Amino acid sequence: MAETNSTPSQITLRPFTLSDIDDFMVWATDEKVTPFCTWDTYKSKESAINYLQDVVLPHPFFRAICLDGRPIGAVSVTENRGNDRCRGELGYVLGSAYWGRGIVTEAVKMAAKIVFEERENFERIEALVDVDNVSSQRVCEKVGFQREGVLRKYFEIKGKNEDGYNHSFRQFV
Repeated sequence: MAETNSTPSQITLRPFTLSDIDDFMVWATDEKVTPFCTWDTYKSKESAINYLQDVVLPHPFFRAICLDGRPIGAVSVTENRGNDRCRGELGYVLGSAYWGRGIVTEAVKMAAKIVFEERENFERIEALVDVDNVSSQRVCEKVGFQREGVLRKYFEIKGKNEDGYNHSFRQFV
């Protein structure tokens, strides 16, 4: 019987570059990925490049979720300002071909660890999850976020005001 060598895939986070555009387009154009995203499915490479240039690249913590070095999704933590700067809002997206493998759960754990190490003033990370997005609710639970309650008609997705569960995560102890 022949022996097979199989190495587990490595999940890493890194800043995006413009050269990631083709990988970005894989999930950004996927209708299965975007129903719960606040942004619409991308239709053109040009608009995606503009988004990378104008939003992603200047963002203090917007990282590519990489599997064996290749971007397959994204995770961000946006720091609040003023009196609310003790917390940040988590966002993430993953290509549908990689769902159900624990990749986002691991990426969120990694992002939380980095953000808490880099930002001394952070007390919590929040995730606002659509009440119908059961998969993202499960990610939050597996990472250790606490569901704090439902915010009625709190945010807009695809032109419709939606209810969302507010989840929070405190520093690793």
